[in-house]
Amino acid sequence: MPVSKIAIVTDSTASLSPDEVAALSNVYVVPITFTINNNIYPEGIGMSNDEFYALLPTLTKLPTTAPPTPQMMLSLYDDLVEKGYDQIISIHLTAGITGFVDNLRMFTQHYEGAQIVVYDSHMALTPMGYQVKTAAKMAKENKSLDQIIAKLDQLRASMGVFFVVDDLKNLVTGGRLSKTGALAGGLLKIKPILTLSKDSHQIIPIGKIRTMKKALTNIEERFKAIYEKSTQPLHVMFMGTNNVSALEKWAADFKTRFPDVSTEIDEIGPVIGTHVGTNAFALSWINES
Repeated sequence: MPVSKIAIVTDSTASLSPDEVAALSNVYVVPITFTINNNIYPEGIGMSNDEFYALLPTLTKLPTTAPPTPQMMLSLYDDLVEKGYDQIISIHLTAGITGFVDNLRMFTQHYEGAQIVVYDSHMALTPMGYQVKTAAKMAKENKSLDQIIAKLDQLRASMGVFFVVDDLKNLVTGGRLSKTGALAGGLLKIKPILTLSKDSHQIIPIGKIRTMKKALTNIEERFKAIYEKSTQPLHVMFMGTNNVSALEKWAADFKTRFPDVSTEIDEIGPVIGTHVGTNAFALSWINES
């Protein structure tokens, strides 16, 4: 029986660099767009992160974001079929933040050119990129579709995130956190510790801290509880907006406490950055693949 040729599709919130995509050779990234003053920018193409974060505080109106259209996705899938792929795993931003993955699943259920599995990462950013890279490497090793999905399920179940934003305004304005919830929790004037809920994968507040320094310490303490219960080696990802040097310091301090944990640092791009604002910090973990 011939081995299937499997392509991995994802969106730009996976935070993969062009070099990473080129090295993998079987990963295809579709940009999510953001709109500023009626100008549309594909993430990763139209404006650099530095340019975006310099511009963001000057705007009187929050940028809007939009996923690829179904027609754009179908066009990509058609191109992949022409390249000889007969199975496609499409890994995307969690349905807890956007309806894109659910709409795509409905739109592709009758696609005949190839077998398409639309996979909800239950996350975004570097943790989603980690899933994509794992799937791509397994596909290159001629692992079956079922083997890859089983591995993704294991990784997804092991994954989590804690994060803190400097200001809740963008999350509330963009509809990613309810104003009622923010007000009820008394979160608007302090540093809220946030996570994605285990069931709906929506953003929820889990703690209230008065300073950013104490918030980062609180996040580390919360991670320590995860670390002590884990039976698998963990990979930790530090992510932030317009604060790379501060992320590097946080990661260096973290390594003194958890020297056996592998780590990486990544800057959050404009699509997610629109909603979390500048100077956000996130710590995410996942089982090493």
